[in-house]
This record gives sequence, C-alpha cells and structure tokens, in this order.
Amino acid sequence: MLSSNANIDQDISSRIAKASYSFGRLARRLWGDHGIRLDMKVAVYDAAILTSLLFESETWVLYCRHVRKFHMRCLRRITHVRWQS
Repeated sequence: MLSSNANIDQDISSRIAKASYSFGRLARRLWGDHGIRLDMKVAVYDAAILTSLLFESETWVLYCRHVRKFHMRCLRRITHVRWQS
C-alpha cells in the first residue's frame, strides 16, 4: 500500500507488528526457556520471525531505520541482555 507521497512506513509498521506478535507468542515457550541453546533460538528467530517480517519485501525498499529497533529488541530478549538507561 502506498500513500499519496509514496511513503511505505504504514505498511512496514504493519509488518513489524505482525512479526512482533509472532515473537511474543514464542516468549514463554522458547525465548524464556534456559534449556534451549542460544544457536537454536537464533535459528528459530531467523526462520520464523524474520521470515514473517520480510514476507513480500521484494515489492518495497526496506531501510535499516525501519527494523533496527525491532531486530535489536528481539535479539536482546533472546539473549537475556537488559538495556539499562
């Protein structure tokens, strides 16, 4: 979906919301489980979450500013690194 000024931020925000929902659904069973190795968690993240985020991305340009915050937040949560201000 393009706006009148060819801005795709709304579509990308929608895609990030869907990926965030998928990430949240795996929170208790996968990300919070300390018995699962980190490399397996990252493999699931790449296969499930990033795939849903980048689905049909060949039709629009994805800039780092769109997904950097989401991606880093997910990786911090997977590795249990807390961002303290």
